[in-house]
Amino acid sequence: MTRMAPIARMTRTASMTPMIPRTRVTHASGALLGAAWVALALAGCGKDSRADHQGLPTAVGAGAPPLPVLPALAKAEAPAATAPTGRSTGTLLPHAEVAVVARASGVVSELGVEVGAHVRQGQILFRIDDRGATLRLAQARTQLAAAELQQRTAEVEFRRAKALLEQQAVTQQRWDQASAEFEAARVGVAQARNGVAVADKAVVDATARAPISGVVVTRSVALGDYVSDAPPTRVLVLQDQATLELKFRLPEQALATVRTGAPLRVSVPALAISRAAEVSIVAPSVDPRTRTIELTAVLDNRDGALRPGLMADVALAAAPASAPTP
Repeated sequence: MTRMAPIARMTRTASMTPMIPRTRVTHASGALLGAAWVALALAGCGKDSRADHQGLPTAVGAGAPPLPVLPALAKAEAPAATAPTGRSTGTLLPHAEVAVVARASGVVSELGVEVGAHVRQGQILFRIDDRGATLRLAQARTQLAAAELQQRTAEVEFRRAKALLEQQAVTQQRWDQASAEFEAARVGVAQARNGVAVADKAVVDATARAPISGVVVTRSVALGDYVSDAPPTRVLVLQDQATLELKFRLPEQALATVRTGAPLRVSVPALAISRAAEVSIVAPSVDPRTRTIELTAVLDNRDGALRPGLMADVALAAAPASAPTP
């Protein structure tokens, strides 16, 4: 009985020891294997990179390859002492453009010009129904005739009263009355003459004439349309295209060489036309935003080959520069 007691205690102790789960053993072994593979991969990469660096030549130093030899460039010769040739692009504009508006209100009763028609200065372009204005003119002339008759009658009474006053055959009151009537008659005549002038102007304004010789470029009304003079209705637009203006810009450095009368060559690519011209206007100021100067040239277009709005290439002839003064 005494020897059996330790064996029983040992058996109880062994049975109380906990069992290690299999999953923990499996995870631990997988982590160890992964770490080993990573270490081997890093070691291999290090060897490859060291081998690659050992195969490249050094960039500088004794082992560096020689630099390629570049060909020698010839020294550029200094340009001749001439002013630079200015080239630019400009736009052709009409020498003059006038909008013909209605100066009277009414219906357009006559319209004898079409777009593209050439007109002369003073030629009738259109008429507005002026029957009402003509009647008002006749009425104003009748009123003028009546005022002049009243003035003559008042003048006769004025002279008679004056003669009687000198003879003391009329009272001062009658003389003052005759004088006032004569003065009122004179004012009435002046007023009637002004009425005739206003009515006559209304008749004249009903007929529109060309202010300049040129070409009709737009027409905004038709026969029978109603036009007004307040605000005035634009009826026609005339352009003087016998002379065209070419406006273009050059850098501000051109002011040192460009003067009025400088020759230039104008080419119109759209029409394959080239003409000689001269600088007529040099703008008095430089555009501070673009640092350019505006120039204007005048082109003869009496043959009508060119049109306003066309683009033109400008070549300003180069002139020899003056020798520098010591």
